[in-house]
Amino acid sequence: LRKKLAGTAGTWFLFDVLFYGNALFEPLVLEAAFGTNPEDATEDGYSLLQTTVRDSLIVSLISLPGYFVTVLLIGRRTCACKSIRSLSISRCGSAPCFPCYQTPAYIQMQGFLLMFLLYFVIGACWNALSEVQWLLLLLYGGTFFFANYGPNATTFLLPSVTYSEECRSTLNGLSAAAGKMGALVGASAFAPAADELGESTVMVFCACVSLLAWMLTKLCVRDGTHG
Repeated sequence: LRKKLAGTAGTWFLFDVLFYGNALFEPLVLEAAFGTNPEDATEDGYSLLQTTVRDSLIVSLISLPGYFVTVLLIGRRTCACKSIRSLSISRCGSAPCFPCYQTPAYIQMQGFLLMFLLYFVIGACWNALSEVQWLLLLLYGGTFFFANYGPNATTFLLPSVTYSEECRSTLNGLSAAAGKMGALVGASAFAPAADELGESTVMVFCACVSLLAWMLTKLCVRDGTHG
């Protein structure tokens, strides 16, 4: 039970550190992507709000389809070499084929792994990417895409398919509470950390958190195994 709780509550905590921390960290990345307009200092509040909404909308347009991809794939068997109607989960004879069921845990693992890769690239190449604004924006928007196609769509589902009916509601509540603690940590820590350590270090930290969350999902979460 402790292992399962580490898988549901631990990953929810780590994801909310990333998600809510980056929600407040986003303006710093957008400033690096779009640059600073010298006229910003003289803009009225409404014009500045328009600029912020425009920049955030671009990130949202990149990230929002992640939800629809999750809805499209979750519960499906993805394998091009065998009929999707087949009930067998064994591998087919084709070497490059990796048939699998898109369970909530598997989707969450994909999301965390790709978030790790994107955050690491952004952190390691921050200075260079600041000169290639469109690529920085695409990579950073990609972290939100794979958050939505991943833990943002699965962390609240996993407790329902992990625990038995006798303890499901209690442990679901504990997992959700861990997520709120993560949101508090992320929202409180990211801006001071960026001021103290720099944006690139924060992005590398996000990569490490994503990798840790992937490992917890891999080791501690099993879909549909009650106990």
